Amino acid sequence: MLEAVPAEVAAAVTERLEVPTIGIGAGPATDGQVLVLNDLLGIFDDFKPRFVKRYAHLRRDMVAAVSAFAHDVRSRRFPSDEHCYAMPPDERESFLASLCRTEP
Repeated sequence: MLEAVPAEVAAAVTERLEVPTIGIGAGPATDGQVLVLNDLLGIFDDFKPRFVKRYAHLRRDMVAAVSAFAHDVRSRRFPSDEHCYAMPPDERESFLASLCRTEP
């Protein structure tokens, strides 16, 4: 693992090693690349290392989605009937009756 080193250093190290190298901020010459998913998706906006390339900017959508979910739960709009499992009336009656039984 070569992290935040000059590309020339990573290239020289990769060329001399027999094992694969993985780079994170180490240039294109390593055998593989790692990028933190939160950085790649733009989830965390407060800090962006030089080697990060953002492929999306999801933070705004994520915050909006979580806020909408919380609002729906608080206002009891979620879950609605379409999100719940149901049972036939006879099974419901049998289930409720079993809750009232006492064991010997």
